[in-house]
Amino acid sequence: MSSHGEITHYMPGANTPQGFYSLYDHIARVDANKIFVLKGGPGVGKSTFMKAIARELLDRGYDVEYHHCSADNNSIDAIYIPAGDIALVDGTSPHVVDPKNPGAVDEIIHLGDYWNEEALREPATRTAILRLTRACTFRFKRANDALRAAKAYLDEWSAYYAEHLDQAAVASAGEDLIEATVARRLAKKGSARRHFASAITYDGAKSWLASLFDGCARRYVIQGPPGTGKAAILGRLAETALARGYALEVFHCPMFPERVDHLLIRDLNLGVITDFWPHEYVPKPGDRVIDTGTFVDQAGVSGYAADIAAAEEGYQAAIAREIYQLGQAKQNHDELERCYIPHMDFVGVEARRLRTLERILGLIAERQVQV
Repeated sequence: MSSHGEITHYMPGANTPQGFYSLYDHIARVDANKIFVLKGGPGVGKSTFMKAIARELLDRGYDVEYHHCSADNNSIDAIYIPAGDIALVDGTSPHVVDPKNPGAVDEIIHLGDYWNEEALREPATRTAILRLTRACTFRFKRANDALRAAKAYLDEWSAYYAEHLDQAAVASAGEDLIEATVARRLAKKGSARRHFASAITYDGAKSWLASLFDGCARRYVIQGPPGTGKAAILGRLAETALARGYALEVFHCPMFPERVDHLLIRDLNLGVITDFWPHEYVPKPGDRVIDTGTFVDQAGVSGYAADIAAAEEGYQAAIAREIYQLGQAKQNHDELERCYIPHMDFVGVEARRLRTLERILGLIAERQVQV
């Protein structure tokens, strides 16, 4: 254990064209040592509760994973402490988390126990809470409408390139990458832990790629226009590495959440990254770059230059509209938090936090003795 712990940054969910897409089951295993599920409305201090515990653990030398909120850049949805196999998770909408193994693993911490319900039910406050909750939900739905429109433009943009793509060259590049990275088959079962590394937020694109991948000894950066086979190469690599026994950290795409965008294999100190907005990554000296644009018949695709430009413009306009709607939702949410904050017993919340921290330290100590 070092003198100060290290932070790893992830996103466990994202706003996608399919709506909110959750990978919360990958924060901690269902049979983890302990999972604390935090419940309570906006403004009750869930994120602050987790951040304060994380800071104290880091100061004691323990590594902590921060799982960031895709809707609020300043908020976190969970922390995970590897030394104790312990997670604290925000279990409220839109990422509802309920105990799967109550008592044996999971425990609910209800910060709603520390609000003044009588004050919240006062007519003016209650009316404001109901109005702002509806407004926030409405704005998120409109943001999702805009994101679906963006995907339609992106699909069109991709189609012009896909029509003139040398699929054999894409397949060959994928096999070359496999041979260069995971050619060796391991005598164990592979595993995949899944996250997002980026999201489209009310403040634009947010990415943790530099934090996650800059430390890798080897990096491959895959670049190219949409529709040129980047996802096919990454998907094939992930599938093969998993079948050959590697432990993977798989990062999914916020526009196409079923697709693989990036791959981290810590045992090999290897990162494979797709460079395309909203997850842009500037290659560093020594990085190996695969440009899938070279697999396109440029003469054929040039006849669609005006169509491609129009599709890209439509995509960018729809994304701008999504970001605007997310900003409006954030304003509604901030105002909603202000309805709760004056009626919270934060002294009681802090006392609960300190008790929880002591329990976490005890669980870490027990686990270290067992190991």
